[in-house]
Amino acid sequence: MPQLSSDAPDATLPAILETFETHHHLHEVCGAPLTAMAFPGLTNRVFKLHAEKGTFFLRLPRREAAGSIDRKAEARNLTLAADAGLAVPPVFCDPCTGVLVTRAVEVHTEAAHRGQPPQALAEALGEVLGRLHGSGAAFEGRLDPDCVLEAQWHGLRNMSDLHSEMDGLEKVLKLRAASMSGSAGLGYVPSHGDPSPGNCLMTDERLWLIDWEFSAMSDPAWDLAYAVLEHQMRPDQEDVFLQAYAATGADLPDAARLGVMKAKCDTVSALWALEQVAAGRDEAVFLPFARQRRQRALQQLAVLT
Repeated sequence: MPQLSSDAPDATLPAILETFETHHHLHEVCGAPLTAMAFPGLTNRVFKLHAEKGTFFLRLPRREAAGSIDRKAEARNLTLAADAGLAVPPVFCDPCTGVLVTRAVEVHTEAAHRGQPPQALAEALGEVLGRLHGSGAAFEGRLDPDCVLEAQWHGLRNMSDLHSEMDGLEKVLKLRAASMSGSAGLGYVPSHGDPSPGNCLMTDERLWLIDWEFSAMSDPAWDLAYAVLEHQMRPDQEDVFLQAYAATGADLPDAARLGVMKAKCDTVSALWALEQVAAGRDEAVFLPFARQRRQRALQQLAVLT
């Protein structure tokens, strides 16, 4: 997830050298590693790697994320997305370990997406998601927002010290019936699953989506709601985004359905962060994230009801 880069060759090269030792084919693809820049990520370690044969992005999954992501499904979905011109093609991918290498792309300086995105980014993201959803690709896996929510809630319900952080979110779980109304004709489509700013690389020519580890067949409203929320789109930017999506010919969910999905997406994000706390990860990082997403979900719930 290329964000907030920092030079850290001393800290990163041992891990990279170990990976190259384990995966000998990397030497054929990249040549010997020279220097690296580390990028922070919650489920992966990502490096911009300068090697003998060029500059690459190298992704190494974090150990604590092992087993929680279907890497074989990710590899298939990434290949399909790359074939459609939506993802940076991998030059090395090991589904068994999750190690992934792509060639580095030059990111447009104006698309360093902190805060609210420019109109151009909103339009480009709408067009890319429309092309993805309308591609007809048969992605591996199924992302059902209701099933995700129920599984998260079940896993956290016995964590009494986290109950106050979950207060009110149980109402979002009851939105299942409302979310299905008017859904005729909106089947599941190939979806990225996490179109957040760190997963959107805007170049002078196009927008690339990266990090396909949560990709699956899903409700089209999932990607759309998640993009609006995580890019903090203003109403005018959201209009541009949705218009660009519809212009591709993809079926656009109605406003009510998108509103319900926004509440669900923020609830999923809040509960995911609480799962990290429950697993012993840094509360100073994950609790503020959980609280911000919970507050936004409850605000959206108030609008819906």
